[in-house]
Amino acid sequence: MSTVQIWSIVVIFCQTLISVIISWWTLDCRFVPNSSELHEITLMKLLYLYDPEACGRIHFYNVTIVDNYDFHSTVIWPIKNKSNIHMYIRFVFHRKIRLWLSVHVIWLLLSIVNFTHGRRPCGFYAVVLPFTGTGIASLIIDLIYTGIFLSEINVTNTEIAILLYISEPGALKWINKPFPWQCLQERDEDTSWISLLFAYISCRGIVQWFVNFWLIKDNYFEGLAAYHRLQKEKSRTTSRA
Repeated sequence: MSTVQIWSIVVIFCQTLISVIISWWTLDCRFVPNSSELHEITLMKLLYLYDPEACGRIHFYNVTIVDNYDFHSTVIWPIKNKSNIHMYIRFVFHRKIRLWLSVHVIWLLLSIVNFTHGRRPCGFYAVVLPFTGTGIASLIIDLIYTGIFLSEINVTNTEIAILLYISEPGALKWINKPFPWQCLQERDEDTSWISLLFAYISCRGIVQWFVNFWLIKDNYFEGLAAYHRLQKEKSRTTSRA
C-alpha cells in the first residue's frame, strides 16, 4: 500500500466531483442568466456557460449607454450558438466540458485500479502507463484550455467586445438596428477578468496543476520501481530453478 496512491485517489476524486458538479450545472442549463444579478455575471454566462439554443430558452440583455449626451438603449438576445468563425464560445465550451469530465472520470477509475493492481507483475503496462498517460493528457488539456481563454482576452475585454464576439450572423438579435455599436468600443469598463478567471480555473488554480504533475510523476516512478523489483525477483526465481 502506497501513500502516494492513496493521496492520488483522494485528490483525483475531489477534482472529479468538482468537474461533475460544474459539468452538470453547465450542461443541464443551471447557469441561467438572471436580471437581478450583476451584468458582468450575465455576460459571463452568455459568453461561455449558457447556450440558449441547447437550453431552449432565450435571455434578453439590456444595453444602455450615454454618448455625447445622447441616450442609446437596446435589448439584445442571443438565439443560436453554432459559429463557423469563432470556434471557442459556448457550443465548443460545452464540448470541452464533456471532454474534461470524461478525462476526470477515466483518470479516477485508473487511480483506483492503480491502487489495487498497479504493483502486480503486469500492472506497470496494464495500469501504471494508462494512468500516467491519462494524467498527462489531463495536464495538456488544462494548458490548451488555459491558452484558449488567454487568447480570448482581446475579444472579451469590454461589454461591446463580448457582444460583438457572440454576434455572428443569425446568432444575435436586437430591437434597435441603428444602435451605435462603435461608440460602445470606447467604454472604460474592463471585462477581461472573465477570460482570465476561466484561464485560471482551466489550469486548476496553477497550484493544483503542479500537484497533479507531482502525483503523476511519483506514481509513475513508484510503479516503475515496483516493476523492476518484480522483474528482479522473477529472474532470481528462474535462475534458482
